Amino acid sequence: MRIRWKTGPARLLMGFMLLLAALAPGAALAAWPPDGRPACEDVSVQGDPAITSDGAGGALVAWVDLRSAPAKIAVQHVFASGDIDPVWPHFGRTVVGNPDSLAGAFGGQFHAALVPDGAGGAIIAWQDDRSAVTETDVYAKHILADGKADEAWPANGTGLAVIAGLQDEPVAVTDGAGGAIVAWMDTRPGASVADVYAQHVLASGLVDPLWPVNGLAVGTAPGAQEFPAIVQDGVGGAVITWFDRRNGVTGFDVYAQHVLTTGTVDPTWPADGRALCTAAGEQVDAAIVSDNAGGAVVSWTDGRVAGETHIFAQHVLASGAIDAGWPVDGRAVSGASLSDSRSRIVGDGAGGAIVTWQAFVDHGAEYAQHVTRAGVVDPGWPAGGRALSVSSLDQANASAVSDDAGGAIVSWESGGDIFAQHVMPDGILDPAYPVAGRVVCGDPNIQSASVLVGTGAGGAIAAWADTRRASTSPDIYAMQVLNAITTGVSDEPAPVLAFAHTGPNPARGPVMMRFTLPHAETATLAVYDVRGRLVRRLASGPRAAGAHAIAWDLRDDRGQGVGSGFYFGRLEADGRTFTTKISALR
Repeated sequence: MRIRWKTGPARLLMGFMLLLAALAPGAALAAWPPDGRPACEDVSVQGDPAITSDGAGGALVAWVDLRSAPAKIAVQHVFASGDIDPVWPHFGRTVVGNPDSLAGAFGGQFHAALVPDGAGGAIIAWQDDRSAVTETDVYAKHILADGKADEAWPANGTGLAVIAGLQDEPVAVTDGAGGAIVAWMDTRPGASVADVYAQHVLASGLVDPLWPVNGLAVGTAPGAQEFPAIVQDGVGGAVITWFDRRNGVTGFDVYAQHVLTTGTVDPTWPADGRALCTAAGEQVDAAIVSDNAGGAVVSWTDGRVAGETHIFAQHVLASGAIDAGWPVDGRAVSGASLSDSRSRIVGDGAGGAIVTWQAFVDHGAEYAQHVTRAGVVDPGWPAGGRALSVSSLDQANASAVSDDAGGAIVSWESGGDIFAQHVMPDGILDPAYPVAGRVVCGDPNIQSASVLVGTGAGGAIAAWADTRRASTSPDIYAMQVLNAITTGVSDEPAPVLAFAHTGPNPARGPVMMRFTLPHAETATLAVYDVRGRLVRRLASGPRAAGAHAIAWDLRDDRGQGVGSGFYFGRLEADGRTFTTKISALR
């Protein structure tokens, strides 16, 4: 039975008061429940969650919902406080409206991918089987910050690829202007195996007229191109990676392509993608993160050694060239076991990355390693990677996000519970976390399909499918994960702290600079030499209230490494100027 909630004057007034309390500056926020907040509890099945930030410390969570047939995608908003947004529908907003408004049979929606719209809402893309003629297609919809569907968009979503064949497994990234770029696997007519296509949907809900109808061909070489992953290029386009079987003798390889905002592939890149790895054996399960310079770092599971699998990574530049400082076919990242798989990757803020994976020692265990922008495994980290937990229970289905300070927050499932760990930039585990990982949800029932999103200031929110109410009808729950950078919510705004940098002194690698703002304002951060000449402008523009951490990679504005000597980081914010002295040794 679907519960209908009354919306009389008393309930509306209470909801309005709750909303004002949640949004009031400096308001003390309620604590999250110990084992998470239900985003949707219903007698039917909810599963396959996806998550993105709301830009204010909270999250938007989407899932596949079976409260009425066929399956639909639903979305809910949870505040940073742990409260469900009272202006949103109690069980979440379904992205497709009344099925009676659709001509013909109304099919289900699956595989949600969502990105923030920059204004507290989200764009959701999904795989849709409403058409009996075209098999499954890809659609997108905009849900506003108030939980309402954007009325400028078609009521049942904008079709990004409505064409015969199978379009599935969409992934998405914001275009930085309120729209999204979506990529997917595609077996349209003429293709015997999957290719990779992409489409740009504007903030208006229209498909970008510069882009081809039904999508831009990103990778269509002979042989299958499967399971794309996507990241922003910083100028409105995207870098897309996938694993590719065009070289049938060697198995799957890893390729990438740069898609421009003009709806074309970058002409400086090879037409069917840049090969990142064509080594013998299978290379699969690619993951990608921006290098903050228009290129990307990609990691994957690699079978070049017979009978073993390990994690490798490669750096592709904005030009489409492989970084000459990195080995051909990628840098070996793992080495803790003979069976490493399921890599995840986050940026370190300085052009390198932290890569996590599942290693099978005597059980499945989560590990992490830092590879620098120069393509070197960080010598300060353990050679085989840092074990994230001492637990003897299997650890699986990890997610990873940046801690905004050069480290990473990693979550995983173990024994039916959700755990998290914070690995710091120097490879040390956060001493504020238990050595087996912090329990995010320890309810006696089963929690699974967990996902994680960073929420700024070093925090994160996890979401998962949860069977505490009924073993055969999971619900969707969410829980906040904090690290040592996040100090919680205070009734008083924090002052601008004395500006400082962290890391070795003298520094041979990236230097992390930290500051805290009492309120949203413009902040400028730059590096100067001892003669007062500008070396590198790191940030200039609006910044949200709270803690911030920005890395300097010891390069100038031209990308050249600086020489040994003294430099000064200078922060201008809140009408004041702060400096910190940095010693570089090159």
